[in-house]
Amino acid sequence: MYRLNMGSPKLTPQNDTLGRTWENDKKYLHVNGSAASFSVIPSIIKYTESVTPEIAPNWVYATAQTTGNANVANLDFNITWVLPVDPDFTYFVRAHFCDIVSTSLNTLVFNLFINSENAYPDIDLSTLIGNLDVPVYKDFVCNSSDNLSTLTVSIGPDSVADYQNAVLNGLEILKISNEARSLDGLTSVENFVLFPSKKTTKPTLVIGCVLAGLVAIVSLLLCYCFLVAKRSKTGNQKPSWFTTSVNYMETHSP
Repeated sequence: MYRLNMGSPKLTPQNDTLGRTWENDKKYLHVNGSAASFSVIPSIIKYTESVTPEIAPNWVYATAQTTGNANVANLDFNITWVLPVDPDFTYFVRAHFCDIVSTSLNTLVFNLFINSENAYPDIDLSTLIGNLDVPVYKDFVCNSSDNLSTLTVSIGPDSVADYQNAVLNGLEILKISNEARSLDGLTSVENFVLFPSKKTTKPTLVIGCVLAGLVAIVSLLLCYCFLVAKRSKTGNQKPSWFTTSVNYMETHSP
């Protein structure tokens, strides 16, 4: 439903190994100018066995929206994205992180909020990953915010962090099917599709059909044998004119 590339232009399917499109996040920002874009060369991103280019392209992890150097007087604030959703459904949220802003480990600690709830507090990417420029992602399941037609995602620096900054590189939000296994209403698609009924075949019926077939085959074989035998017997008899001729010749022999 949403696939956002933070702080970077739109990524087309040609830039994604799975052919996905990642749109720019700017139009979903709650306050324009509240975020500061940051980027590095995509080639420095260090993928791992658990996070590969199939998870997200290196262009996603090489750009980010941060609170550092944002156009605000107080850096102790949150960057918020507001995304329209259907309030009758649940949503899968995947947040992509990569510390491309720090110059050393253990300096970046921040919080992730979903619908104003602290979904992931005290995010310490150095402890979580153990290196800079290494991507990671976290998954969540949530509803819309207060049954409204929006879902909000925010990041903000941790109050105890020495370096007041927060970072988000990418965001994916996908609708989860409801109890009717539908993505567009409360009626299941099975109500509109006619499936063939499953009929149970009784064993006795099957056995009867097999026996009837065997009887028919045996009867045909017997009829065939009778006809062959009758035809063979008839073929061995001499014609009557030949016998009469022989008798006549024997009677008048000298």
